[in-house]
Amino acid sequence: MRIGPGSSVDLVLHLDLLKETTEVRRAVIYDTEDNTYTLSQTNPPVRRSSIGMIYHITHLTRQGEQYVRYGFEGKLIDIIKDYRLNSYQSVQASIFRRQSGLDMYDLRVHYRVRPGVDWSYTFSLESRPVNLINISLGGALFSHSGKNKIEVGKTVQVMGQGTDGEQLPGILAKVKRVWASLESRQTDLEYVAVQFSTRDAGLVRELGREILQTQRGAAYKA
Repeated sequence: MRIGPGSSVDLVLHLDLLKETTEVRRAVIYDTEDNTYTLSQTNPPVRRSSIGMIYHITHLTRQGEQYVRYGFEGKLIDIIKDYRLNSYQSVQASIFRRQSGLDMYDLRVHYRVRPGVDWSYTFSLESRPVNLINISLGGALFSHSGKNKIEVGKTVQVMGQGTDGEQLPGILAKVKRVWASLESRQTDLEYVAVQFSTRDAGLVRELGREILQTQRGAAYKA
């Protein structure tokens, strides 16, 4: 699956994590070079004040009898007023730098953040400690020792604990993907992507605040 020049894409910007609202704008990819993507200007337009913000750049494609959406994170790095589209036409364009790999994407899934050193929670999966790679209100990605294999499609319980020792309500989640690390020297390291299937309202608000705080911190550093 490749998203390249000529592809129609949807730019997804998560505006309010706590109210679970997003904004989606349609664009076309003009050009790509390494991890830099030049896109058509959207309607309403992407403003220069948004430079540094993270969008999800997504593309809907047909696989067999169903449509599947793929996407990746892109940081807006510039807005060009007179991008040369051809020898006789100049247009506005937005420039994004790719920040993540290509993965399946659901417009209902929320903004993912990578926890910083001041992240307030630690997690366990089926009572086994795991390392949190990223998390959203819709799911999470963990790594763990693969000595005890986790099966794709299995429903598991994710437990969280705050730095103050407070135990958070358990979250039922479905295992969507499991794969081994090809880069780590730790040969039994395994990655597990889960999708939350049941959520406690209080926990959603708490995680939402934590994710929003992390998102704002990342935008400030950018």
